[in-house]
Amino acid sequence: MVTEQLPTAVPTSLRRVDEAHRRFGAFTDTYLAAMWAGDPLADAFVADFPDVGHGRAMRMLRQACREGIDAVADAPASLRALFAALDDVPAWLDAERIYRDSQYTSRYSRASGIVLGAASLVSGYANSAASRPLELTGRYVENAGARTIEVGSWLLAVNQPGGLDRFSDGFELTLRVRVIHALVRADLARRPDWDGAAWGVPICQAYLAYTLVEFTLIPLRAMRRIGAPYLPHEEDAAYARWRYLGHLLGIDEALLPRDAAEQERLEEIYLLTRPVVDDYCRALVASINRDFLVPEIEGVLPRRLARRAPQVVHALERLFLGDEIADDLAIPHTRLTGVIARTGPLLSAVNHRRDLRATSLPRRTRRGKAYEVEQEQRLRRDWNVQHDLVDASPSGGRPHPARGD
Repeated sequence: MVTEQLPTAVPTSLRRVDEAHRRFGAFTDTYLAAMWAGDPLADAFVADFPDVGHGRAMRMLRQACREGIDAVADAPASLRALFAALDDVPAWLDAERIYRDSQYTSRYSRASGIVLGAASLVSGYANSAASRPLELTGRYVENAGARTIEVGSWLLAVNQPGGLDRFSDGFELTLRVRVIHALVRADLARRPDWDGAAWGVPICQAYLAYTLVEFTLIPLRAMRRIGAPYLPHEEDAAYARWRYLGHLLGIDEALLPRDAAEQERLEEIYLLTRPVVDDYCRALVASINRDFLVPEIEGVLPRRLARRAPQVVHALERLFLGDEIADDLAIPHTRLTGVIARTGPLLSAVNHRRDLRATSLPRRTRRGKAYEVEQEQRLRRDWNVQHDLVDASPSGGRPHPARGD
């Protein structure tokens, strides 16, 4: 990571930095420097938006994703530089192996949908600096369901066979996510209510890298805890997939985790140094629980047990996050946490035996894929969401920098 021109001060919101130095040595310096780093290539492209025009620049981005950069007339040098890096595929990528080793993971799609909300997304809200962009853009408490559907649509695309290919929907959505980050970063950096001394750069490299933990290490662990474990080669494929997605998202190689061990190190330093939880973090969790997770769990439970949905959500979150973070986020205690924790290993044993019967995998995967399609259609209908990402969301309501409002 290039650090010559980055500030040397530590963001004042971070905690236990001395302990981080003792535990992680030189990696701590890399992580702290990343608090002051954005995404030079995407940021340079966004800096050209005033001259190119927001709508025209986004159309250029989409065309470059779909047809290649040479098809884009009058492409600015910044966009050409971005795609020169993207089209230089890393030698370590083995996409065919990833596709082969993850071809049956959709058999657990029902469980993975719950884990996305109760583990992956909620884990990111236990950091008042990392979640600040959501607060300042009004994107989550305003509409928890829409943003969860946007994230789910992106994940569904990148996890499809071929979802990492150069001209796939997954590739394009990932690049749009990257540019959305850059647009939000540029907008917040200009605002007087962004406290750079406390929080570092908006959507900094350190917190961007942690999103790979949110979508790999955390859900894989959570799936095991509720009795839906993936096979070892499937977990390896997940880490490989998200390593490449991190590359596409612009994460610096110095922070880009290659495997489970490096994701675990990243999670540990993130949790050790994370800023304190504030009321907005708690509001985020209350919002996703009230507006999304509880209604979803109500639809899964038998009708006579639907009233227990809030307790089930709280139990899952405590199981996934641990008591320290759950207490910070004001997630209520419930006896169901222990029940689910004891049931998980039993279900894991049953499902593992099923997974070893190779003939069961295609059948269960077909059912899982059908559920994914039905679930997305239902969520979009229930929440009246027709777009894929926020840059394509309808105008009206609070302006958002991704739309150029």
